Order: sequence, then structure tokens, then C-alpha cells
Amino acid sequence: MLFTDPLFLFYFLPLALLALRICAFSGRFTTAAKLAIIASTLVFYAYGNWLWCGVFLLVIGGTYSCTLLILKSQHPVARLVGLWSAVVWGVAALGFFKYLNWLVDLCPSLSPVKDTLLPYFGNKNHIVLPPGISFYVFEALSFTIDAYRGRIVAPVRWLNYLCFIAMFPRFIAGPIVRYVDMAEQFTAWRHMQLSQGLSVFSLGFIIKSLLADQYAVFVPYAFGVQQPDFLQAWTGALAYTMQLYLDFWGYSLMATGLGLCLGFRFPDNFRAPYRAASIGEFWRRWHISLSQWLRDYVYISLGGNRCADWRVSFNLFITMLLAGLWHGANFTFVAWGAYHGTLLAIERQIGEQRRKHIPLWLQQAFTLLFIIAGWVLFRANTFGQAAEIFKGMLGMNGFAVKFNPLLALKHIPALFLALAGLLVFRIIENYVVTDLPITQRNFAPSLNFLLFGIFIFALLFSLSSREIPFLYFQF
Repeated sequence: MLFTDPLFLFYFLPLALLALRICAFSGRFTTAAKLAIIASTLVFYAYGNWLWCGVFLLVIGGTYSCTLLILKSQHPVARLVGLWSAVVWGVAALGFFKYLNWLVDLCPSLSPVKDTLLPYFGNKNHIVLPPGISFYVFEALSFTIDAYRGRIVAPVRWLNYLCFIAMFPRFIAGPIVRYVDMAEQFTAWRHMQLSQGLSVFSLGFIIKSLLADQYAVFVPYAFGVQQPDFLQAWTGALAYTMQLYLDFWGYSLMATGLGLCLGFRFPDNFRAPYRAASIGEFWRRWHISLSQWLRDYVYISLGGNRCADWRVSFNLFITMLLAGLWHGANFTFVAWGAYHGTLLAIERQIGEQRRKHIPLWLQQAFTLLFIIAGWVLFRANTFGQAAEIFKGMLGMNGFAVKFNPLLALKHIPALFLALAGLLVFRIIENYVVTDLPITQRNFAPSLNFLLFGIFIFALLFSLSSREIPFLYFQF
């Protein structure tokens, strides 16, 4: 069930909010209110396949049990056993479902395992990844690691833990939050903030439906042909660069808005990433919750920057390699992670002081160019396809041999809205991305009215066009 689906908008969401309002009538976040959110999430999740709920409960239940061992024991060995048991349990579940199809292709002897699961989790001859598993596994692991590090102390009620992870606005694709941040909000619940929440949700819906989905029309110019020429390659690469950003930013805003409707503040997940002046800055602006998770639980665990210079570069490389592997079961994702890890290591060797002598606009231009090249590798199905697109971008397949400008005339609304999407950099980003998180800002009544009007237009427009799933749902 997508946030843009009429079933979600007209049935599920009103009923879920009504259930929470009834259960929290006293103005406190009661046990009944927690149960309302958990039940809503399980219904939301079971709509695709009710067995996914079983996988979810098994994964987080096992992690919770291991964490209890950490919280209730003072013995170092017992605590270490609890930590590694949780890590192995979560990573094994994630790896099993996420990489089984890939592993069967690499090792056909695993086919019986896949054949056993196909009737329950399969679509044709393909195991369908339980949506959100990459995100709720990371949240469960952060809970365990924080408990081991002493940031979480007993007692931790099972219902609070379950509500922390099973919150439908961010359940499928984040943002990734920490239990310590949510626990404080359980205690000091801010009540349902419907006006502000629906305004933020509307903004995300507009960005997704009116902007991101229009760029999807032009992505096949590069990724849907054998040997794209210069114009085809750049059209498709730039379209995907914009689609991916606006699609995921739109989802994050919708999730944040729904979180406010439930009475919770989620962290901002994007801060104008394409304005970054370095790859390091890009990762501080892009998918911020994932970047911070990798920094706190992978990079720092490897030693961070408290090592020899070569080891710091190695830590950066390994962290980004894992980031690539987290995104999908394909060697292109691994290569994309290695590519960013290499760029981060090179930037560290160059040093910030040397980069200060380069004009800011030039740093931003080169950074964006490296990012676009990375997205080509990220989107390509094979290295061969990525190589052909890179050749096209360099003009090695001709300048405009196959490009047909008349194709754009078949998609006039999409072309108009895609061009309008460029204004995001100067208008929407300038307004949304400030020092104050969007969850702490109050929109003027006139702006709420404007957003509602554009939301209605975006909804009608989306109903008349084909439905495009959120890109990060596949991760």
C-alpha cells in the first residue's frame, strides 16, 4: 500500500488517525494508543502479504530477546554474547531475504531453498523482499548496540520497543530513528498535530507526484536503449538524478508529516544534497539518517578517524562498501559503494585546506558531476549497461544519432512539470531546508491553504496517470 494510493488516503489513513484519537482521548500516550499504532502498522504491512508480519515479528522479537540479555546482565561475556547474537540474527534475516535470489544465481545448488519459499514469498520465479526489512533491521540493531554501549537502560517495555519500530509512516523506507529519541517522545507525547502534519504530508505528496514521477518518463532515454547517444545518455542520467532525489525526499516529507499527525517528530532526512561542495558533505545532506547510522555503528566501530591515516581511509571505504551492499543484491551496488568510498578517501588525502583555494561553485559542479556518475552505476542493471551510458555521456556513441526531440512532445505535461521541478533548488529547498527542522516550524494558514489546493491538483493528476512506486521501497 503506497502513501499515494487512494486506498491509503481515503480509507486507511483516516481510520488509523481516528483509532489513535479515540485511544488517546485523555491526551496521554496510553497503552491503548500504542496498540492502535501497532495494529495500524500490521494492517498496513499485511496488505501486501500477511506473512511479512511474521518475518517482522520474528526479526525484532529475536533482537529484543538478545538485548534483554545485555540489559539484565553485568557479566561482560554475557553482554557480548547478547550483542553478537542480535547482530547475527538481524543481519542473517536481512541477508537471507535480500540476497537469496542473487546467491541462487551465483550458486545454483541453493535453488531448493528458494523453491521452498516461492509459494509464500515469491512472485513468479523471484523471492519478493519483505518491504522495509532493511530499515527495521537497522533500527533493531541500533537499539541493541545502544543498549550495549549504555545509552539504553532497563527496563524497556516490549510494547514501547514494538511501537518504536512498528510505526507505519516510516516503516517501509525510514527515516531510520533511534530508540533513545523515540522513548523521550513516548514520555512527553506532543499530541496529534494534524494541521502541521497534513501540510508537511501534502508538500511531500506534491514533490513525489508532480515532480519526481515526471522525471521517470525520461529515465528510459538512457536506461532503456542499447547504445544511448550523448543527448539520450545525459537526458536519462539527469532525469534519474532528479527522480531519485525528489522521490525519496518526497517520501521522507510524507513520512515526517504522518509522524506529526501521530504526535511524533522524525528527523529531517535531506538537506539540499545536490548543493554539496564535496562527497563528504553530500553524505551529510543525503539520506541523513542512514549516513548517521553508518557513521555511528559501522565507521566508529571500525575505529573511525582515531587511527593511522591509511586506516581511516580503509574505514571509509569499508563503510561505503557496506552502504552499497545494503542498497541491493547486485555487483553494481557494491561498485557504487566502493566508488563513493574511494572518493571519500581521496578527499581526505587532499584535505579541506587545499580545497578552499577552489571556488565554491566549481567544487559544487565537480561534486554534482561525480554524484551523477555514481547514480548511473547505481541505476544500471549491469556493468555493461553502465559502460554504454558512460560512453554516451562522453559522446562516444554520437551526439544525437538516436535522440528524437519529438518524443518529448508525447509527454508535454511531464516535460513541463519536470522543468518546473528545477525550481525546487531555489524555491522549495530554500523554504524547507533551514536551520530549524521542519517538524518544529509552524506554517501560516495561507500556506496551509495553498498546499491543500496544490495537493488536490496533484492527487487528481496522479489518479489520471500510471502509479510509480517509491524507488526506495525496493531497498
